Amino acid sequence: MPGAYHERQSCQLCALHVLNNLFGGKEFDKAELDGICYRLSPDAWINPHKSVLGLGNYDVNVIMSALQTKGYEVKWFDKRRWATTTKSMIRVFP
Repeated sequence: MPGAYHERQSCQLCALHVLNNLFGGKEFDKAELDGICYRLSPDAWINPHKSVLGLGNYDVNVIMSALQTKGYEVKWFDKRRWATTTKSMIRVFP
């Protein structure tokens, strides 16, 4: 695909690279994702949403919050509940 955007993996910044690759450009940076971590747990001495070493390793809550800042919503998919999930997906995607 010509013109496809791709960021190479560095450190433990998988979530950052996934988000930027999803949007096709530099939409987020490490400082923004760190800020989201602090907003999610403002009083935590050790933030549970990222690596204590400061290298990234953000959890899914950070990804979900980042997507919300762009107007997107994430829906959990639980394969153990396939039958009910499939029915609701059919209603959404006829």
